[in-house]
Amino acid sequence: MAYSAEVIVVGGGPAGSTLAGYLAEQDVDVLVLDKEFFPRSKPCAGGVTSRALAALGFSLPETIVREKCYTFRAVYGDTVREASFEEPYVFTVDRKELDTFLLKRARGLGAKVQQGEKVITVESTRSGIVVQTETASYRAPLVVGADGIPSRVARLVGHQGPVNAAACLCADVPWPEENSDRFHGTLETHWGLSRWGYAWVFPKKDHLSIGLGTWDRGQQNLKALWTSFVQSQGLPLVKAQGHLIPEGGKTKNQVTDNLLLVGDAAGFADPLTGEGLYYAFMSAQIAAETILALKKQGLAYTGNNLARYEKTCWQLFGQDLRCAMRLNKIAKRYPKLWQQAFRVPVDWFARALQVVQGKASYRQMYYWTLPRLPLLWAYTYAPTNYMR
Repeated sequence: MAYSAEVIVVGGGPAGSTLAGYLAEQDVDVLVLDKEFFPRSKPCAGGVTSRALAALGFSLPETIVREKCYTFRAVYGDTVREASFEEPYVFTVDRKELDTFLLKRARGLGAKVQQGEKVITVESTRSGIVVQTETASYRAPLVVGADGIPSRVARLVGHQGPVNAAACLCADVPWPEENSDRFHGTLETHWGLSRWGYAWVFPKKDHLSIGLGTWDRGQQNLKALWTSFVQSQGLPLVKAQGHLIPEGGKTKNQVTDNLLLVGDAAGFADPLTGEGLYYAFMSAQIAAETILALKKQGLAYTGNNLARYEKTCWQLFGQDLRCAMRLNKIAKRYPKLWQQAFRVPVDWFARALQVVQGKASYRQMYYWTLPRLPLLWAYTYAPTNYMR
């Protein structure tokens, strides 16, 4: 027997739960399937930017906000760049708590939730999509892939082969007794440890979230880098969990008949910082608006009708992701060039912060960067000429 719903969301993470909440609030019969039981552990830096909160559309309860961060610090060798803000720059959360809150909220609004349901197959039929789990079959005219990376649902829209992603290690580390004031209210990133990537230290009230990621998969020994970095910070060495962050940069090929993708499953993530929550919330909102509009007009969930989702994603953040990916490729090919931006007179640091704050776009940064690349190149390979 196949259980049915109007919309099945595969994955109860931030994108899936937020989307389910939007739909349930408008009386759509929506079912969320997730292979885990919540609360569940989720390796993640856990930084929610102010623009991500704006995209979410509602406030997070104070009980799950670990710290409000007003300072951003970037370290490259002996160079330290720092900026402070009047309002919180980032809110840190424990993903276990954030994800549980969003899923409970969706259920409170009327969404059905089935936990511990690992999806085995997703099959397109004439009457819609059949989702087969280890214990049951589910059928719906529309299935949303919110099952992260790599996504089983994404295979139905042609996402095949190896996934382009940043490889990361992350762990929670006890709060240090010495020099502890350094971390309160501050996001700290460390660059130049790998050919192209960075490490982070995020405060979470009673512990630190330590992580390390690189876009040069297979070219770096992450475990060795992890050990070296943690010990260099005078922190206890604990076992880290690995995870992947998709290299964002495209918004096409995210829909087909009776199916669309959101969040990490769609590959929506910042190709330069790895931020994913903003795009999870944005894509969930756009998907909900698309689904509700089609439902109101009595239109079927065909690929042509769902294409408005891709179009809106492209208009609202897709072009920025493409420009960010172009910057990523420059940095990947010329890592010393990118890292040297910490030291040049032109304030690249402030420009990058404006993007993360939502005060500027990656498109603006990209076209601002292009004419300044010759200066950066000269400064990198002939520094004495520019340091006099």
